[in-house]
Amino acid sequence: MKASVFDDRRNELGEGPTSSGPKNQHIMWVDIPGKKVRSRDMATGSISEYDTLEDVGFAIPRLAGGEIIGTANGPVLRDVDGTTHILPTRELADGYRDRNSIRWNDAKVSPSGDLFLGSMAYEFTTNASALYQMRDDGKHIRRLFGDVTISNGLDWTPDGQTMFYVDTPLRRVDIFDVDQRDIKNRRTLVHFPESMGSPDGMCADADGNIWVAFWLGAAVRCFDGKTGAQLAEISCPAPRITSCAFAGENLDQLIITSAGQETDLEEYPEAGFVYIASPGVTGQKTTLFGT
Repeated sequence: MKASVFDDRRNELGEGPTSSGPKNQHIMWVDIPGKKVRSRDMATGSISEYDTLEDVGFAIPRLAGGEIIGTANGPVLRDVDGTTHILPTRELADGYRDRNSIRWNDAKVSPSGDLFLGSMAYEFTTNASALYQMRDDGKHIRRLFGDVTISNGLDWTPDGQTMFYVDTPLRRVDIFDVDQRDIKNRRTLVHFPESMGSPDGMCADADGNIWVAFWLGAAVRCFDGKTGAQLAEISCPAPRITSCAFAGENLDQLIITSAGQETDLEEYPEAGFVYIASPGVTGQKTTLFGT
């Protein structure tokens, strides 16, 4: 399978696609160092974007409208009119200020409604980061575990009983058992060879299989959610593929983000664009944040 261009606004580091709206047609993503939250409507083609004051690791639609956005020192709630509200930060969860220059990276709302959000150091400092959990009321945040280098893709099986998780330099997808709002029993589902590139963002489909974006792998690959066996591959017109999400009325389209570094553009003129593909399966809706 091959992906085609969905949106040709170049992102320095596009990440975190989501779909929302009555027919899952409102597609949103971030350009992290570009400090932008962008969107495009699948049906009308209408586009929009707004700037953030800091690098923005994620933007997830809220049930009440607006978004929760992972600005470097956030997260913050953003209302439809652009008003922002400060939320509890890493410092509260950790009990100390960051010892390294750290920002938020990938995040996703669990089936139970909690936001799982991970961090990474700007200098890619080994084991300097962590994974956190914020309650759906936005008032409580806790650190789940540390010793993370680049907290990246995560998602859950349709029954909500298993969580998938990527710490990119480990070159693997780990799984956890879900026990109400807790996760436990971490183990490795699949370990990737260097030839595939590095695992980045990901999403799970309606069958509980996972679709993993590969940085310097020019592809999104599907793996069995129970055995880790590779099932499919979508080739992309850029080397640095960052994440993916299911979208469309039938959730049968895959939206794929990428990074557009200057060194890639001569060989890959569509690097940094957002792509779309028909994977032949259906996915899960983006879970919105808030009560």
